[in-house]
Amino acid sequence: MLFDGFALTTRTVNGVPYRFCLGGSGTLLMLLHGRPETHAMWHKVAPALAAHYTVLCPDLHPERSLAQQADDLLGLADSLGHESFILAGQDYGARVACEAAGLEPSRVKALILLESLPGPDHTGRDDMAFSLTHYESCWFGQRHPKPEANAVQIPAEWLDDPIAEDSFFSPEAVKDYLSASVWRSSTPFSWPASRLDLHCPVLVLWGEKGRMGGWYDPVLPWQEVSTGKVIGHALPGEHFLPEEVPEETLIAIQDFLNDISTRSTSSGERKPWGS
Repeated sequence: MLFDGFALTTRTVNGVPYRFCLGGSGTLLMLLHGRPETHAMWHKVAPALAAHYTVLCPDLHPERSLAQQADDLLGLADSLGHESFILAGQDYGARVACEAAGLEPSRVKALILLESLPGPDHTGRDDMAFSLTHYESCWFGQRHPKPEANAVQIPAEWLDDPIAEDSFFSPEAVKDYLSASVWRSSTPFSWPASRLDLHCPVLVLWGEKGRMGGWYDPVLPWQEVSTGKVIGHALPGEHFLPEEVPEETLIAIQDFLNDISTRSTSSGERKPWGS
């Protein structure tokens, strides 16, 4: 059973229904999913985090702009009675998290960003070689006859029935990914033209088997757009880190939260982790 001890519910914010899992108590920790998944991607790490936090895992609305979704999430936090919170997001979810941190910097106490880079800086540095490493784009660099017709928006193994026993994807989670309507009306994504301006502590995580660490030192671009402390390191996965390497992902998040809570305690603020 996914999300043991959590409640799955829907709440309307700004006229938009948000489906989410909610569990635990304490400081609010929002976990935002990436493409092409749903909130279910966090099922291997959320229960452990809920031992010390109120953990909220919503389905995003990529048919809405980043700013609209960020405003929705701020409203969702309000409706749950939380003024301040911590945000974690993977790829697309990290972009929404950064937008929320930009809209209300005083409310977002920390950011945890998985498999993501700052937009304008990244866009100005990539080239054709980088673009052809993207999952869909690589098909268009192949020879005729039109192998791009075989490109799909999801990992091919998700279509196996049953999913291979050695897959790190949970069959229950994949069922949710394939049945949910999250991405069906999504709009093309583009970063805002303005430069990111982050002020809270930031943890950056990426897969050592993936592409990002081969093209960048991912911590450096985030340091350029943040006045807060930015740390990070690679994990022994490829891209879907909370599912591929949940233990390592959980330890990295816990260590980061312990560090920022220790520093907050020393400055006289409330300690969220382990409280």
